[in-house]
Amino acid sequence: MKVVIDAQKCVNKRFARVKCTACRDSCPAKCINETLEIGNHCTNCGLCLAVCPAEAIGGVSYPVEAVQQLFTRQEPIRLICQRCQPDSLWPCLGFLDPTLLLALVFSAEDGKREVAIYQEECRQCCDEIAEHLVRTVAEANRLVGSGTPRIVNAKQKFDGLAPKAVSRREFFAKLWESSVSTVRDIAFATAEEMRPIPRRDLFSKSGIAQLRQSELYNQTTFKKLAVGKKCNTCGLCAKVCSAGAIATASKEGIFKIRHNPARCKNCGVCVVLCPQGAISLLPASLLAEAIVGLFNMPVCQDCGRKYQPVGNAGVCSDCMQKSRIFSS
Repeated sequence: MKVVIDAQKCVNKRFARVKCTACRDSCPAKCINETLEIGNHCTNCGLCLAVCPAEAIGGVSYPVEAVQQLFTRQEPIRLICQRCQPDSLWPCLGFLDPTLLLALVFSAEDGKREVAIYQEECRQCCDEIAEHLVRTVAEANRLVGSGTPRIVNAKQKFDGLAPKAVSRREFFAKLWESSVSTVRDIAFATAEEMRPIPRRDLFSKSGIAQLRQSELYNQTTFKKLAVGKKCNTCGLCAKVCSAGAIATASKEGIFKIRHNPARCKNCGVCVVLCPQGAISLLPASLLAEAIVGLFNMPVCQDCGRKYQPVGNAGVCSDCMQKSRIFSS
């Protein structure tokens, strides 16, 4: 198995009402079925890793440790697939997304690292990957916003991440300071060892400071939470947000909702599960955490106190409990 879907992170596996089809819709080989099982005809392009909003898909050929190794460099980064350059670490560049590219650009000490991507031959291999890379690079450069593109299309081939005269296997052995036998184990890694790339965390550590105060235009990578008047202050949105992008608090009968676009993964779980249908996700203009809702909490029909409802309940939890006790 080349890639695996983590059931504990996949929004479809966690919530029955959520019907995310991002991985299935993007897969060039159409190897992911309705139950999210991955067929043997997977081409290991990595595109499903890039488009999964929950960061739930990992691949043995795209190890987290190798991605993190890129961030230890200060020089420009050059990315090329194994088809074009055999000593490259990456079977395909479909695993790239704007968030990861931004993190690579901003992780240099001056925050202006160049990332060169060789994609001259992508259309000879897969149109879907070629289109994905064009969109990804354009989106990342819009977000960098310096006027000078930091992610560029290399016109000539170059070596991959592995140093010259060092094989891919030897590189991994050195990377983990382990023996060749350990590297061989990686080639036959179990699902537990195929950790998804933590893209938003890498961006939060490397790139958020560069963009937090910048105004964003014409982008779809980062979303802001919009909460309508139908909100009944139940707070379910914060409870189901696995990214920790939504926070709620109440004081003196006022319910406050805060949202962090930099942490939000755009999975849409909060939108689908909101009992009142009060939530939507829109393109963010700023990455700074902000208050997106201030609402008066409802008044309990029994005791008259303001309370945070559970679903559509018209009474507070105390009165609900009392009612159950007296009715039993």
